[in-house]
Amino acid sequence: MKENVCQEHQHKLGLLTERSVSILEIKEIHQNLLIQHAAISEDVADAIERNDYVNLSHLLVNRSKIRSAIKEVESLHEAELHSPDSMNGRICKALKDAAATMESKGEDMLSNVINNLDKCNQTAGNFVTRAISISNKTLSKGNQLNHRAGKLLIRRTSEGLDKLADIIQKRS
Repeated sequence: MKENVCQEHQHKLGLLTERSVSILEIKEIHQNLLIQHAAISEDVADAIERNDYVNLSHLLVNRSKIRSAIKEVESLHEAELHSPDSMNGRICKALKDAAATMESKGEDMLSNVINNLDKCNQTAGNFVTRAISISNKTLSKGNQLNHRAGKLLIRRTSEGLDKLADIIQKRS
């Protein structure tokens, strides 16, 4: 009897919903779900950086479940959760909504950046390979020309010394 009177008093104060769960508990559950969502979002970013697609898949499934739970709590208790508590509460909600939107767009942008960087790396690799090939051919050709010039110089010097020896021999 005493418990029933206490529940009626809390219901009159607006602390209990139809399911005998206080609004404070609902707000706490909602806040915990939002915290879990943020934590999983950070884990998703880490999994993307580590290229751990198995873990990423599990995290995305869990994040989807948490989003569903958040939407369910918000749809069932929209009036209680979004009552004009304070200006800070409304600012926090707006910031969280903006963060969620930016997160999904950020993942798309990150994917585009990664793809573009891969293409740049491939192009740079191709340029380096071509430059090395051209340098190799140029050095090889230069070595061949240097070898020919050296042989020509030795032959001409030898011929000149031979002629000089003949001239010296004729005069003596």
